[in-house]
Amino acid sequence: MIKKQADATADIYADLQQQIFYLLIDATKNTRSLMKDNEHPLEWRLKMLQKLGGLTDEVIKLVSRYSGAAESRIKALINDNGLTVANQINSQLATMLRKHEPISPEVHDIIKSYSRQTFRDIDNNVNQTLLTTNYGENSATKMFQDVINKTTLDMQIGRKTPQRALVDNIHQWQDKGLKTSLIDKGGHQWSLEGYTRTVLDSTSARTFNDVRIQSMKDFDSVLAVMTSHPAAREACSKIQGKVVSLVPTTDGRYNRKYPSIYEHGYGYPAGTLGINCAHRLYPYVEGVSHNFQEQYDPKQAVKNAGIQQKQRYYQRSIRQLKYKFDTAERAGDTQKANQIKHSIRNQQAKVRDIVKDNDFLTRQRQFEQVVIKK
Repeated sequence: MIKKQADATADIYADLQQQIFYLLIDATKNTRSLMKDNEHPLEWRLKMLQKLGGLTDEVIKLVSRYSGAAESRIKALINDNGLTVANQINSQLATMLRKHEPISPEVHDIIKSYSRQTFRDIDNNVNQTLLTTNYGENSATKMFQDVINKTTLDMQIGRKTPQRALVDNIHQWQDKGLKTSLIDKGGHQWSLEGYTRTVLDSTSARTFNDVRIQSMKDFDSVLAVMTSHPAAREACSKIQGKVVSLVPTTDGRYNRKYPSIYEHGYGYPAGTLGINCAHRLYPYVEGVSHNFQEQYDPKQAVKNAGIQQKQRYYQRSIRQLKYKFDTAERAGDTQKANQIKHSIRNQQAKVRDIVKDNDFLTRQRQFEQVVIKK
């Protein structure tokens, strides 16, 4: 349920990006007479560059509308679900320990902090890069200019029809994605959809696990059962499905019988409960609770994670191809659209094969679907 909400919120930005590509395609419609052959590339370029101001204004209007919807979705995702998780954990612990504790100010602070931080990060790294009227900084305007210039060059060289050149150059940007202002330590500049989807998935999961951990600490209960999955990252593989300690080994409440999550990378992106980790923690009280989690071989779980990543890659490819199919249709390039339709079927066949060959995988069609507003 929560994953679906996070994905639906990320879909807002995926659709925003598609709408921006639509703006460029639609802006070419009254210049199509100059694109019927390759004889007027510079005139076509001039007419398109004259439209940049209007295109930028339209992008700003789009972002203003979409960011308002995204902000309310983010607040609902973090705030409402955070309080639901807190109430559930408190109720469980009250039954198990036979004492009642209200939701603490610390839990409320965690929820509010993550909610504010999530929208602030997306607003700073995504929204503001699209709202600026500075052509050199607005990522949509830079895309417009790049597509126009490359399409003009293709028309001059004459290696493609003008329409095919336009669609291919837009598709190159769809492959890369519109850029955010975030550049990670490796020098990689994150794309709009990749960044928002990662932030929303990871932050929502981190919020709810932090709420669980803090709620358990409020009851002075520092043990939890960690869920288990047939596919797991290295940091989680050895402790998933086990009872774990929620405090560092230096804490006086640490019980040596149980591994500490801090010994397995907790707090780091690639560690336990880090970025894209789907594990959950549930209260455990010695002598009261039971651990019914299925146990998996750590080495096999890590191997399975690699196979699962391949499935995720195919799923992303299908979604990306569906967006490109829609763009080709919008631009009126039927031949290109048919080629992409064939590619979609090929990727879907790969998904079917990998699921068929690995019992721990399921099709998960929702990760292959896109929501496009025409």
